[in-house]
Amino acid sequence: MKKVIITSMVLAMVVGLGTAFAAPEGTPDCDRLYTLNIIGMQNPKNVNMDQGAGKVIFVNLNEPSKINLVKNTDVGLEADEFAVLDKDATDSKKTTEEDPFPGAILALPDPGLLPYNITTGEGQTDTLSAYSIYIRSLGKPGGWTTITTCAELMDSTFKGLLSGKFVSVVNRDGIFGGKASIEQVTKEMTLRPKGKSIFTEVTAELLTIVFQVQVEVQATTDQDGDGDVDTDDTIIIIEYVRVPIFSDILDGEYWEYDNQGLKLLQVWFYACGVDVSENDLPAWK
Repeated sequence: MKKVIITSMVLAMVVGLGTAFAAPEGTPDCDRLYTLNIIGMQNPKNVNMDQGAGKVIFVNLNEPSKINLVKNTDVGLEADEFAVLDKDATDSKKTTEEDPFPGAILALPDPGLLPYNITTGEGQTDTLSAYSIYIRSLGKPGGWTTITTCAELMDSTFKGLLSGKFVSVVNRDGIFGGKASIEQVTKEMTLRPKGKSIFTEVTAELLTIVFQVQVEVQATTDQDGDGDVDTDDTIIIIEYVRVPIFSDILDGEYWEYDNQGLKLLQVWFYACGVDVSENDLPAWK
């Protein structure tokens, strides 16, 4: 009887350990590369931003914050390294001589993607990311945030990916400059529920920017109703182009973190890639 009891206890411990180390719901079956905690602060002036572990960024609890993104190899890191270089995003609106780039700074690996035209498929050769990103909200229920990837647009021709002549970019301006992607991590993705919080995959939203572009093209339909195609006329159409961060089409990439009371967002990076083109038919198109 004693032997049976001991065996049962061992089995119970093994099952318990298996449950304790099970992958959190919503995460992929591959190696985790890096974990980041984004913490909302009510009174940032009273906090030592150098405290705690390095994998943390402090943001404003109820207003926007800027998380600057830099390519790891551009700041002396290895190609596979992640690092928080500046934890304090609560100073996002303050530019000084000592800190000309306010906000936090997060170093990331190159996502391994190429820009392409979503509408026409032009340039759609490499849409599998080098790694993936998953998020989970924790803390007091009810808080949420939106996260929008933003950057300065350096090449309005998008390396010849447009089907016609560039007219303008329709995207709104980012709160801290540049153009904001029309695709974002939404309130629905980050709203802290009362019960269990589950991870959500947000790779495309955080590693690429989708531009809504007005393009002038030659008419291919009868514009004046005379029965003939008016090939001498031009019309304005909308096209969508997805550009990855760290592309030379962009500069000054950052996450616009518009917090609405969310105390903690876990951001986990995984070794398995995600096909970002799977996000090419959302509601905005």
